Amino acid sequence: MTRTLTALLLTLTLAACSRVELAYENADWLGAWRVGSYLELDREQRGRLREGMAAYQAFHRNHRLPTLNGQLDTVEALIADPDPARADVEQVFVDSEQILRTTVSDMIPLAAEILRDLDAAQIDALEGTLAEGREDYLDRMANGREAQVIERTESWVGTLTEAQTQTLEGCVADMPDVANEWSAWRQQTEEDFLALLRDDAPQEKVEDFLQAWLLEDEARSPALQDYRATSRALWGRCTHTLITSLTPDQRNSARERLAGYRGDLETVAAR
Repeated sequence: MTRTLTALLLTLTLAACSRVELAYENADWLGAWRVGSYLELDREQRGRLREGMAAYQAFHRNHRLPTLNGQLDTVEALIADPDPARADVEQVFVDSEQILRTTVSDMIPLAAEILRDLDAAQIDALEGTLAEGREDYLDRMANGREAQVIERTESWVGTLTEAQTQTLEGCVADMPDVANEWSAWRQQTEEDFLALLRDDAPQEKVEDFLQAWLLEDEARSPALQDYRATSRALWGRCTHTLITSLTPDQRNSARERLAGYRGDLETVAAR
């Protein structure tokens, strides 16, 4: 089982850590693929997961990888352009999220199958992991959020100029504070989801729940829906501002990192 696809399943689908939202906020939608495991599976469950992932890898290679490679081409061209249109930058965000959403949707049936097979102890362990992830997310959002965004951006482009740093700090400062609303929604969602698993809900019901939780903005409160819309607009504008300010060295750094992602995908596709 490849690290990339395993982490994608476990992080985006099983653990449900709002990675679609994080992708917008951090402009690093591929980085979510590299986070570690969240479930304590037994040998038989791991075997079934490996089999399911192997089947999906073949499907992804034939049906999803061409679109993803095309998107990487678009991103590379955008980075190379010293004066891209703002609409083009915003479209990259739209298209990237759609790719991510499609991949998550692909994985939901397998995720639901594995989740439904968890025993009571495994569900209890998942409950603790989800709660820990929720608290960790809230802590990161409350403490040093500007530094986190700057760090992630510099991992792409290298050291930022003072003006670029100020731009990112301003963008973070403009984000509304919905920590309380998000925490309440997330905790209730976790409780409802764990109740489904403990009640041995049918496959279709678990799939529908995951679909709503992970992919449907309408499943959130109006305040959180507004936050998502604000986040999309804000980071589209801020990313455009940042791209137009990149130095030649920064552009080369970003293109090198993008090439690294492309190489990882090609390695996975070749297996």
